[in-house]
Amino acid sequence: MAPSLRKRIVPSAARTHRRGVASVLAMMFLIVFGSLVAAMAITSTGNIRTASMHLHVMQAMGAAETGMMIAQDRLDEAAGRFVVAESDIDAARTTALWDGDAGGIGVYTVRPAPSGFSEPALPTGVAEALVNHHDADQNVVTAAGFITAAQIGTAPAGVDGAVYRDAGWVYTPAVMVETPAAGPNPAPAFQIRYAPLADGEHIRVIVDGYSFDVNRGGEPVSRTIMRDFRLNKSVDHAIISHARILIGKNVVVDGDLGARFTDTEYTAGDPINLVSDFYGIDPILDQKLERFWAATQLSDVDGDNRLRIGHPIEGLNLPADDDFDGDGDVDGAFQDVTGDGFLDEFDIFIRHYDADGDGRVVVPEPWLAGTTAADDGATPEFVNSDGTPADLDLALLLDSLHPDRNRNGVYGFEDDDNDGIFDPADGERLLDFDDVTNTFPDQVLGYRDGYIDAMDQYAKVAGRLMFTAEASAWELNQGPIQPKLRGPIIPDDEDGAPLTFGLTDQDLPNITAGSFVDTENALMAGADGDPFWTQVAAQLGATLPDLPTWTEAMNPAGTDTPYLVPLWSDADLDGLPDNWDVAYFEEAPFNSPVISDFYYRPVFRNMVFRDVEIPIGLNGLFEDCTFVGVTWVRLHTDNSHPHWSQYGVNYLGPSGRPIPKFPRYIYGDDPGEDPADAPPTLPATAIPPAQLLEMTDPSTSPLDKGDVLASEIVSYGSAYTLLPDALVVGGRRYVDTKMLSNNLRFHNCLFVGSIVADTPVTYTQVRNKVQFTGETRFTTVHPDEPANGFLNPDPADLDDILRSSMMLPNYSVDIGTFNSPPEQNVRLQGAVIAGVLDARGNTTIDGALLLTYRPERGVQPLADVFGEAIGNPAGFNASLGYFGESNGDFESIDPSDLPLIGGVRIAGWDLDGDGLIDVPVTEPQPPGSTAVPFHGYGRILLRHDPDMELPGGLLLPLKAPPVRGTYREGSL
Repeated sequence: MAPSLRKRIVPSAARTHRRGVASVLAMMFLIVFGSLVAAMAITSTGNIRTASMHLHVMQAMGAAETGMMIAQDRLDEAAGRFVVAESDIDAARTTALWDGDAGGIGVYTVRPAPSGFSEPALPTGVAEALVNHHDADQNVVTAAGFITAAQIGTAPAGVDGAVYRDAGWVYTPAVMVETPAAGPNPAPAFQIRYAPLADGEHIRVIVDGYSFDVNRGGEPVSRTIMRDFRLNKSVDHAIISHARILIGKNVVVDGDLGARFTDTEYTAGDPINLVSDFYGIDPILDQKLERFWAATQLSDVDGDNRLRIGHPIEGLNLPADDDFDGDGDVDGAFQDVTGDGFLDEFDIFIRHYDADGDGRVVVPEPWLAGTTAADDGATPEFVNSDGTPADLDLALLLDSLHPDRNRNGVYGFEDDDNDGIFDPADGERLLDFDDVTNTFPDQVLGYRDGYIDAMDQYAKVAGRLMFTAEASAWELNQGPIQPKLRGPIIPDDEDGAPLTFGLTDQDLPNITAGSFVDTENALMAGADGDPFWTQVAAQLGATLPDLPTWTEAMNPAGTDTPYLVPLWSDADLDGLPDNWDVAYFEEAPFNSPVISDFYYRPVFRNMVFRDVEIPIGLNGLFEDCTFVGVTWVRLHTDNSHPHWSQYGVNYLGPSGRPIPKFPRYIYGDDPGEDPADAPPTLPATAIPPAQLLEMTDPSTSPLDKGDVLASEIVSYGSAYTLLPDALVVGGRRYVDTKMLSNNLRFHNCLFVGSIVADTPVTYTQVRNKVQFTGETRFTTVHPDEPANGFLNPDPADLDDILRSSMMLPNYSVDIGTFNSPPEQNVRLQGAVIAGVLDARGNTTIDGALLLTYRPERGVQPLADVFGEAIGNPAGFNASLGYFGESNGDFESIDPSDLPLIGGVRIAGWDLDGDGLIDVPVTEPQPPGSTAVPFHGYGRILLRHDPDMELPGGLLLPLKAPPVRGTYREGSL
């Protein structure tokens, strides 16, 4: 029988139970999904609200940040309108400047608004200047609760009086940061409050940013930020000079150069010359540089002496590569080795000497020993074809740039031998040491690591070149500018122009001899030690009556004891010291190929002078001496007589010793007086007769009216009136201005303090001159005896000493000599002030050079006896490095023009075997003399110090920099 096909029937109760489970599950899923939908809806709504609120918060914060940038710019501009003489901007002076209390500011002027907005009158204080500027704002919020005009008021209620000053707050309107859209609400805006703090020294900028699209409790969304600022005064330039600025080979400047020279129409009238550090080392490298210069002449659009890789003009005109070394392959000479996006001389130099292609050049011995490169087993690469060092000075200069590589404020090294050179091979250590990593961070970042590479951050000038001259006038008179400026010019500000022309006194301060009176007077007051000759006598174990007839045989025994080489007075009035036949003499400038005069000098060795006045007319040489505190050089300040530099000139006579070019008698107090009582001839014992024949007879070539006998005045007729008056000072006629001036040389001396001089009316480079040679150094703490009160300045004088290590307005200052020896190590710090300054050899200046002399035709010394203009203003220059006559340096010779003897450049001839030049190389070699080789260019580093203390009296605009670490968010 077939199987049954009956349908299976499920009981109804069972079917109902199963449907209930499904319903429950369905309801559960419905609830879950419903909840999820509701949650998602709530979350989405919240997210939208949160995102919207976040957007408005960010709008408010952005507006506040914009306001802070504007406030910082406005505060700096308002402060910069006040040009003040006082450099100590303390709490009292800050408050006076802020409020406009003229009695508390001192000497000052107020500039017009540089932004060009109109104001009812010049502001009396910084706060008022801010109000005037903010009142010129447009797009101001006019909503209820906001002021519509800037105002000065009191502090808000409830602020902490221990933090904030109650008065002098500046309140500004709220300014929208964009054009408002259509609708009832303003665009995002900022509002600024300038709050003077209770300490009197700081201004707190408080900025509120607003977003008005969302109101909370009737108030817009807001955010508040704040930052502190402090008024101060600083020099922005490494150099400010009225004379031409010459920056030579192996010279690097960190800071702006300010050239106020405008007489470009004269021969060699370029306001600034920059010489390449790399040209002249190797002929093949010279070819590469010349090709690069040709490209920059055509394509360098901004004048920074670099070609930007990828630039539509500069990048498309890079110099063509070539097989410069003749090996059959192109050299790849023009590559951006440093990876900074530019091609410059430094890249070409590295490519030329980089033998292994690692993008760096290994320094030569002896600078390699003890460095990271030596640890790496590197072989010297900066060498000539014969393996000798190519340029030791340049190698050390490049590897030693920027000692504080990690910028933590700790840098330098233990200079055990005081030579200014970090010698790791001799056990000297860097001061910045990380004991966690057991490394020297600055060396890890390339300082004296033995490699010359991108980490050394080389620039010929790490700053701007700033000119009062116009570029058009310079080019019209001297031709293209670019060939006069070699080496990369890299401003600190990436957007800053490397070259700026036509500047006014507002941008390039007018430094004059009278700019430093306050600190000058304070320093002079600090020279309150025993009289000069009293200090000399005490150290020699002598008495004052012993010194006029002192002889070298009377000096104490010993090699390091005080020693005096005497110079007796001119008792017989023959124009020579009475011990002239044995006295020490030297040419001036010392060791120069171009000699202006000869000086007999007293010589002081191994002496310590404390707070001393150097007597007028001393004209001495100091060797291995220490000067503690303030050294005041005395002189007669009115040196305006047209023959000031001629009176007392010496030349070498047949005996090889100096004798007067214009011998004179001192007849009495009255010029033109009949000299009946004067001896008709010089004493026979004064000068050998052979030399008498070489002297000029003043009766046949008078320099002034005093040379003409009273009985002969009529015979001169009208010519007599054309002669200048005799030089009479204090009722006495002077025929030798060396007696009224001071020409000094300091060799291997230590200044623990400052040197200051009386300020001459004008610049007479021969008579009023100071020359620092050898290992002369300046410091404020004795390097070996820091706790010795006698060898360190008086604490009361230290504040003024810190402002300037050298204050010699209208003085001629030479650092080094024409052929400075390798051991030279002159170091200066702070504001270095002179009339004109030349530096050669190894020199470091941390601070700024402020040079006062402005060469001007028709003004002495560029005027004749009739007041007519003579000479070339371009012949006066501030030179760092070696230059020659072709550059307008008429006291020197370009080393490249020196004669070669046996492949060695010769600087001059030595007659007595002391290694110094006795006869310049411009003259034939004397029989029996030996050649003195040129010692090399040395290395000069000038680093601008923006934080240095400035001399009082120098009129400079204020600044308002932010105080590091004071930025914060939040309400008061």
